Amino acid sequence: MALTEISRLSANLARISGVSMRVCDAQLATASLSGDDAVLPVFRTLPTLPTQVERAITTQGDFLAVGIFTGATVTGYLIAGPCESESGSLAQILVASLAGAQQTATVHDDHIKVPPLTIDLAATAGDDDAVITERYANQNRLMQLITQGDTEQLPQAIEAAASVHDITVFFSRVPNRRLRSAKNILYVFNTMCRLAAERGNVSPVTLDRVSSHFAIAIEQLPSLKNHQRLTTEMATQYCEIVAARRHNQYSSKVNQALQFIYRHYQEDLSLATVATAAGAAPTYLSRLFKEETGETIFEFINRYRVKMAQQYLRHRPESVTDVAFHVGFNNVTYFNRMFKRYTEMTPLAYLRGSEPASQG
Repeated sequence: MALTEISRLSANLARISGVSMRVCDAQLATASLSGDDAVLPVFRTLPTLPTQVERAITTQGDFLAVGIFTGATVTGYLIAGPCESESGSLAQILVASLAGAQQTATVHDDHIKVPPLTIDLAATAGDDDAVITERYANQNRLMQLITQGDTEQLPQAIEAAASVHDITVFFSRVPNRRLRSAKNILYVFNTMCRLAAERGNVSPVTLDRVSSHFAIAIEQLPSLKNHQRLTTEMATQYCEIVAARRHNQYSSKVNQALQFIYRHYQEDLSLATVATAAGAAPTYLSRLFKEETGETIFEFINRYRVKMAQQYLRHRPESVTDVAFHVGFNNVTYFNRMFKRYTEMTPLAYLRGSEPASQG
Protein backbone atom coordinates (compact mmCIF):
# COMPACT_ATOMS: atom_id res chain seq x y z
CA MET A 1 0.00 0.00 0.00
CA ALA A 2 1.54 3.33 -1.12
CA LEU A 3 2.06 6.19 1.35
CA THR A 4 -0.42 8.39 -0.54
CA GLU A 5 -3.11 5.72 -0.18
CA ILE A 6 -2.26 5.29 3.49
CA SER A 7 -2.48 9.07 3.95
CA ARG A 8 -6.09 8.95 2.77
CA LEU A 9 -6.73 5.97 5.07
CA SER A 10 -5.21 7.81 8.04
CA ALA A 11 -7.38 10.86 7.37
CA ASN A 12 -10.49 8.65 7.47
CA LEU A 13 -9.31 6.93 10.65
CA ALA A 14 -8.65 10.30 12.32
CA ARG A 15 -12.11 11.53 11.40
CA ILE A 16 -13.81 8.37 12.71
CA SER A 17 -11.76 7.90 15.90
CA GLY A 18 -11.12 11.52 16.81
CA VAL A 19 -7.44 10.66 17.31
CA SER A 20 -4.64 12.38 15.39
CA MET A 21 -2.96 10.18 12.73
CA ARG A 22 0.53 10.69 11.32
CA VAL A 23 2.04 8.84 8.36
CA CYS A 24 5.84 8.69 8.56
CA ASP A 25 8.57 7.28 6.35
CA ALA A 26 11.03 4.66 7.55
CA GLN A 27 13.13 7.40 9.24
CA LEU A 28 10.01 8.73 11.09
CA ALA A 29 9.88 11.90 9.00
CA THR A 30 6.26 13.06 8.73
CA ALA A 31 4.73 12.46 5.30
CA SER A 32 1.17 13.52 6.22
CA LEU A 33 -0.70 14.57 9.32
CA SER A 34 -4.42 14.37 10.14
CA GLY A 35 -5.18 16.14 13.39
CA ASP A 36 -3.06 17.92 15.98
CA ASP A 37 0.71 18.16 15.59
CA ALA A 38 1.54 16.65 18.98
CA VAL A 39 5.14 16.08 19.98
CA LEU A 40 6.01 12.46 19.25
CA PRO A 41 7.71 10.33 21.87
CA VAL A 42 11.00 8.65 21.00
CA PHE A 43 10.10 4.99 20.49
CA ARG A 44 12.84 2.72 21.81
CA THR A 45 11.60 -0.03 19.50
CA LEU A 46 9.46 0.05 16.38
CA PRO A 47 7.19 -2.59 14.81
CA THR A 48 8.93 -5.27 12.74
CA LEU A 49 5.82 -7.32 11.97
CA PRO A 50 2.50 -6.31 10.37
CA THR A 51 0.53 -7.26 13.51
CA GLN A 52 2.90 -5.63 15.98
CA VAL A 53 1.87 -2.37 17.67
CA GLU A 54 4.24 -0.32 19.80
CA ARG A 55 2.39 1.69 22.42
CA ALA A 56 4.18 4.60 24.09
CA ILE A 57 2.41 5.60 27.30
CA THR A 58 3.17 9.26 27.99
CA THR A 59 1.81 12.13 30.04
CA GLN A 60 0.04 13.37 26.87
CA GLY A 61 -1.71 10.04 26.39
CA ASP A 62 -1.00 6.84 24.45
CA PHE A 63 0.77 6.83 21.08
CA LEU A 64 0.41 3.77 18.80
CA ALA A 65 2.92 2.93 16.07
CA VAL A 66 2.07 0.38 13.34
CA GLY A 67 4.43 -0.59 10.52
CA ILE A 68 3.68 0.05 6.84
CA PHE A 69 5.04 -2.87 4.83
CA THR A 70 5.92 -3.49 1.23
CA GLY A 71 6.32 -7.21 1.18
CA ALA A 72 8.47 -7.99 4.20
CA THR A 73 10.14 -4.56 4.24
CA VAL A 74 9.08 -1.71 6.52
CA THR A 75 8.63 1.40 4.39
CA GLY A 76 7.04 3.64 6.98
CA TYR A 77 4.86 3.91 10.05
CA LEU A 78 1.34 4.98 10.91
CA ILE A 79 1.36 6.67 14.33
CA ALA A 80 -1.87 7.45 16.19
CA GLY A 81 -2.03 9.66 19.25
CA PRO A 82 -2.26 10.96 21.77
CA CYS A 83 -5.21 8.79 22.89
CA GLU A 84 -6.75 9.84 26.18
CA SER A 85 -8.99 6.77 26.53
CA GLU A 86 -8.48 3.01 26.18
CA SER A 87 -6.21 2.52 23.14
CA GLY A 88 -6.33 -1.28 22.82
CA SER A 89 -9.34 -1.29 20.50
CA LEU A 90 -7.77 1.41 18.30
CA ALA A 91 -4.62 -0.72 17.99
CA GLN A 92 -6.72 -3.56 16.58
CA ILE A 93 -8.39 -1.19 14.10
CA LEU A 94 -5.00 0.05 12.86
CA VAL A 95 -3.68 -3.47 12.30
CA ALA A 96 -6.90 -4.57 10.59
CA SER A 97 -6.78 -1.51 8.30
CA LEU A 98 -3.17 -2.10 7.23
CA ALA A 99 -2.64 -5.86 7.51
CA GLY A 100 -6.16 -7.22 6.97
CA ALA A 101 -9.35 -7.69 8.94
CA GLN A 102 -8.40 -11.22 10.02
CA GLN A 103 -5.17 -10.12 11.71
CA THR A 104 -4.94 -9.73 15.49
CA ALA A 105 -2.89 -6.92 16.97
CA THR A 106 -0.10 -7.64 19.43
CA VAL A 107 0.52 -4.59 21.61
CA HIS A 108 3.87 -3.95 23.28
CA ASP A 109 4.05 -1.17 25.84
CA ASP A 110 7.00 1.20 25.69
CA HIS A 111 7.87 4.33 27.66
CA ILE A 112 5.74 3.52 30.67
CA LYS A 113 6.24 6.56 32.86
CA VAL A 114 6.48 5.84 36.56
CA PRO A 115 6.43 9.02 38.64
CA PRO A 116 8.79 9.41 41.58
CA LEU A 117 7.19 7.58 44.50
CA THR A 118 7.65 7.96 48.21
CA ILE A 119 5.50 4.88 48.83
CA ASP A 120 7.28 1.64 49.64
CA LEU A 121 6.19 -0.85 46.95
CA ALA A 122 8.38 -3.69 48.20
CA ALA A 123 6.60 -7.02 48.60
CA THR A 124 5.80 -8.17 52.12
CA ALA A 125 5.74 -11.68 53.51
CA GLY A 126 1.94 -11.78 53.39
CA ASP A 127 1.64 -10.69 49.75
CA ASP A 128 -0.03 -13.09 47.34
CA ASP A 129 -0.13 -11.58 43.85
CA ALA A 130 -2.64 -14.14 42.58
CA VAL A 131 -5.07 -13.41 45.42
CA ILE A 132 -4.71 -9.65 44.95
CA THR A 133 -5.34 -9.95 41.20
CA GLU A 134 -8.38 -12.15 41.76
CA ARG A 135 -9.78 -9.81 44.40
CA TYR A 136 -9.52 -6.82 42.07
CA ALA A 137 -11.10 -8.79 39.22
CA ASN A 138 -14.02 -9.83 41.41
CA GLN A 139 -14.51 -6.28 42.68
CA ASN A 140 -14.51 -4.94 39.12
CA ARG A 141 -17.00 -7.61 38.11
CA LEU A 142 -19.27 -6.67 41.00
CA MET A 143 -19.17 -2.98 40.07
CA GLN A 144 -19.87 -3.85 36.42
CA LEU A 145 -23.00 -5.81 37.39
CA ILE A 146 -24.26 -2.87 39.46
CA THR A 147 -23.73 -0.55 36.49
CA GLN A 148 -25.66 -2.98 34.30
CA GLY A 149 -28.43 -3.50 36.88
CA ASP A 150 -27.89 -7.25 36.63
CA THR A 151 -29.69 -8.48 39.74
CA GLU A 152 -29.58 -12.13 38.65
CA GLN A 153 -25.80 -12.50 38.62
CA LEU A 154 -25.16 -10.09 41.49
CA PRO A 155 -25.49 -12.62 44.39
CA GLN A 156 -22.79 -14.86 42.90
CA ALA A 157 -20.52 -11.86 42.35
CA ILE A 158 -21.01 -10.72 45.97
CA GLU A 159 -20.15 -14.21 47.18
CA ALA A 160 -17.07 -14.37 44.94
CA ALA A 161 -15.85 -10.96 46.10
CA ALA A 162 -16.25 -11.97 49.74
CA SER A 163 -14.65 -15.40 49.41
CA VAL A 164 -11.33 -14.54 47.75
CA HIS A 165 -9.70 -13.19 50.85
CA ASP A 166 -10.63 -13.06 54.49
CA ILE A 167 -11.87 -9.47 54.79
CA THR A 168 -11.28 -9.51 58.54
CA VAL A 169 -7.54 -9.25 57.81
CA PHE A 170 -8.14 -5.59 56.95
CA PHE A 171 -9.91 -4.90 60.23
CA SER A 172 -6.56 -4.55 61.99
CA ARG A 173 -5.55 -1.50 59.93
CA VAL A 174 -6.67 0.76 62.76
CA PRO A 175 -4.91 -0.79 65.77
CA ASN A 176 -7.27 -2.01 68.47
CA ARG A 177 -10.27 -0.58 66.61
CA ARG A 178 -11.52 -3.35 64.40
CA LEU A 179 -15.05 -1.97 64.15
CA ARG A 180 -13.70 1.43 63.05
CA SER A 181 -11.64 -0.30 60.35
CA ALA A 182 -14.70 -2.22 59.14
CA LYS A 183 -16.71 0.99 58.93
CA ASN A 184 -13.94 2.69 56.94
CA ILE A 185 -13.97 -0.18 54.43
CA LEU A 186 -17.77 0.00 54.19
CA TYR A 187 -17.58 3.75 53.48
CA VAL A 188 -15.24 3.03 50.58
CA PHE A 189 -17.55 0.28 49.32
CA ASN A 190 -20.55 2.62 49.52
CA THR A 191 -18.69 5.12 47.34
CA MET A 192 -17.70 2.42 44.83
CA CYS A 193 -21.32 1.26 44.54
CA ARG A 194 -22.56 4.82 44.14
CA LEU A 195 -20.10 5.49 41.31
CA ALA A 196 -21.07 2.20 39.63
CA ALA A 197 -24.77 3.09 39.83
CA GLU A 198 -24.03 6.59 38.51
CA ARG A 199 -22.46 4.97 35.44
CA GLY A 200 -25.81 3.17 35.10
CA ASN A 201 -27.43 6.61 34.60
CA VAL A 202 -29.16 6.86 37.97
CA SER A 203 -29.84 10.49 38.90
CA PRO A 204 -27.43 12.20 41.34
CA VAL A 205 -30.38 13.20 43.56
CA THR A 206 -31.43 9.57 44.01
CA LEU A 207 -27.86 8.41 44.56
CA ASP A 208 -27.21 11.11 47.14
CA ARG A 209 -30.22 9.94 49.15
CA VAL A 210 -29.19 6.29 48.94
CA SER A 211 -25.54 7.03 49.73
CA SER A 212 -26.49 9.18 52.72
CA HIS A 213 -28.82 6.47 53.99
CA PHE A 214 -26.04 3.88 53.95
CA ALA A 215 -23.49 6.30 55.40
CA ILE A 216 -25.72 6.64 58.46
CA ALA A 217 -26.27 2.86 58.58
CA ILE A 218 -22.51 2.30 58.44
CA GLU A 219 -21.76 4.75 61.23
CA GLN A 220 -24.45 3.19 63.40
CA LEU A 221 -23.21 -0.36 62.77
CA PRO A 222 -22.92 -1.75 66.30
CA SER A 223 -20.80 -4.84 65.67
CA LEU A 224 -18.60 -6.67 63.18
CA LYS A 225 -21.17 -9.43 62.97
CA ASN A 226 -23.35 -7.44 60.58
CA HIS A 227 -20.76 -5.97 58.21
CA GLN A 228 -21.27 -8.61 55.48
CA ARG A 229 -25.05 -8.26 55.62
CA LEU A 230 -24.71 -4.50 55.15
CA THR A 231 -22.22 -5.02 52.31
CA THR A 232 -24.71 -7.30 50.53
CA GLU A 233 -27.56 -4.90 51.17
CA MET A 234 -25.65 -1.95 49.71
CA ALA A 235 -24.63 -3.75 46.52
CA THR A 236 -28.14 -5.15 46.07
CA GLN A 237 -29.88 -1.82 46.65
CA TYR A 238 -27.70 0.10 44.19
CA CYS A 239 -28.07 -2.67 41.60
CA GLU A 240 -31.85 -2.76 42.01
CA ILE A 241 -32.06 1.00 41.52
CA VAL A 242 -30.22 0.72 38.19
CA ALA A 243 -32.39 -2.25 37.18
CA ALA A 244 -35.59 -0.42 38.09
CA ARG A 245 -34.56 2.53 35.97
CA ARG A 246 -33.71 0.36 32.97
CA HIS A 247 -36.84 -1.76 33.16
CA ASN A 248 -39.16 1.10 34.01
CA GLN A 249 -42.22 0.85 31.76
CA TYR A 250 -44.38 3.31 33.67
CA SER A 251 -45.93 6.34 32.02
CA SER A 252 -44.52 9.79 32.78
CA LYS A 253 -47.46 10.63 35.08
CA VAL A 254 -46.99 7.51 37.19
CA ASN A 255 -43.24 8.06 37.26
CA GLN A 256 -43.74 11.59 38.54
CA ALA A 257 -46.11 10.29 41.21
CA LEU A 258 -43.60 7.65 42.29
CA GLN A 259 -40.75 10.13 42.50
CA PHE A 260 -42.90 12.46 44.61
CA ILE A 261 -43.82 9.62 46.98
CA TYR A 262 -40.19 8.56 47.34
CA ARG A 263 -39.20 12.10 48.28
CA HIS A 264 -42.18 12.93 50.53
CA TYR A 265 -43.35 9.61 52.02
CA GLN A 266 -42.72 10.93 55.55
CA GLU A 267 -45.31 13.66 55.06
CA ASP A 268 -49.10 13.53 55.31
CA LEU A 269 -49.87 12.60 51.69
CA SER A 270 -53.23 12.82 49.98
CA LEU A 271 -54.37 11.76 46.53
CA ALA A 272 -54.81 15.42 45.59
CA THR A 273 -51.24 16.26 46.68
CA VAL A 274 -49.70 13.40 44.68
CA ALA A 275 -51.87 14.18 41.65
CA THR A 276 -50.84 17.83 41.70
CA ALA A 277 -47.17 16.84 41.80
CA ALA A 278 -47.75 14.52 38.82
CA GLY A 279 -49.70 17.14 36.91
CA ALA A 280 -52.77 14.94 36.55
CA ALA A 281 -56.38 14.89 37.71
CA PRO A 282 -56.79 12.79 40.90
CA THR A 283 -59.29 10.31 39.44
CA TYR A 284 -57.25 9.87 36.26
CA LEU A 285 -53.98 9.32 38.18
CA SER A 286 -55.66 6.92 40.59
CA ARG A 287 -56.91 4.73 37.73
CA LEU A 288 -53.64 4.94 35.78
CA PHE A 289 -51.52 4.15 38.85
CA LYS A 290 -53.59 1.05 39.63
CA GLU A 291 -53.42 -0.16 36.02
CA GLU A 292 -49.64 0.21 35.78
CA THR A 293 -48.46 -0.83 39.26
CA GLY A 294 -51.22 -3.21 40.34
CA GLU A 295 -51.70 -1.23 43.56
CA THR A 296 -53.66 1.82 44.57
CA ILE A 297 -51.63 4.89 45.43
CA PHE A 298 -52.24 4.43 49.15
CA GLU A 299 -51.39 0.73 49.05
CA PHE A 300 -48.09 1.69 47.45
CA ILE A 301 -47.45 4.46 49.99
CA ASN A 302 -48.15 2.14 52.93
CA ARG A 303 -45.95 -0.62 51.52
CA TYR A 304 -43.12 1.83 50.86
CA ARG A 305 -43.42 3.30 54.34
CA VAL A 306 -43.21 -0.19 55.85
CA LYS A 307 -40.14 -0.90 53.73
CA MET A 308 -38.50 2.27 55.06
CA ALA A 309 -39.55 1.33 58.59
CA GLN A 310 -37.69 -1.97 58.16
CA GLN A 311 -34.57 -0.02 57.27
CA TYR A 312 -34.83 2.15 60.36
CA LEU A 313 -35.55 -0.78 62.66
CA ARG A 314 -32.62 -2.72 61.20
CA HIS A 315 -29.98 -0.01 61.17
CA ARG A 316 -31.11 2.63 63.63
CA PRO A 317 -32.89 0.82 66.45
CA GLU A 318 -35.51 3.20 67.82
CA SER A 319 -38.81 2.66 69.55
CA VAL A 320 -41.59 1.34 67.35
CA THR A 321 -43.59 4.50 67.99
CA ASP A 322 -40.74 6.76 66.90
CA VAL A 323 -40.25 4.76 63.70
CA ALA A 324 -43.97 4.80 62.92
CA PHE A 325 -44.13 8.58 63.06
CA HIS A 326 -40.79 8.96 61.30
CA VAL A 327 -41.97 7.11 58.18
CA GLY A 328 -45.27 8.93 57.91
CA PHE A 329 -47.80 6.96 59.97
CA ASN A 330 -49.70 9.06 62.49
CA ASN A 331 -51.35 6.09 64.20
CA VAL A 332 -49.22 3.36 65.80
CA THR A 333 -52.03 0.78 65.75
CA TYR A 334 -52.50 1.29 62.02
CA PHE A 335 -48.71 1.12 61.53
CA ASN A 336 -48.59 -2.22 63.37
CA ARG A 337 -51.39 -3.58 61.18
CA MET A 338 -49.75 -2.44 57.93
CA PHE A 339 -46.34 -3.71 59.04
CA LYS A 340 -47.71 -7.16 59.76
CA ARG A 341 -49.62 -7.22 56.47
CA TYR A 342 -46.48 -6.65 54.42
CA THR A 343 -43.89 -8.51 56.54
CA GLU A 344 -46.02 -11.14 58.34
CA MET A 345 -44.56 -10.08 61.68
CA THR A 346 -45.05 -7.23 64.13
CA PRO A 347 -42.61 -4.29 64.23
CA LEU A 348 -41.50 -5.29 67.72
CA ALA A 349 -40.74 -8.85 66.61
CA TYR A 350 -38.85 -7.50 63.60
CA LEU A 351 -36.87 -5.13 65.82
CA ARG A 352 -35.91 -7.91 68.21
CA GLY A 353 -34.94 -10.15 65.32
CA SER A 354 -32.71 -7.39 63.92
CA GLU A 355 -30.99 -6.50 67.16
CA PRO A 356 -27.29 -7.32 66.75
CA ALA A 357 -25.12 -9.13 69.18
CA SER A 358 -22.65 -7.21 71.32
CA GLN A 359 -19.79 -5.41 69.60
CA GLY A 360 -17.09 -7.48 67.99
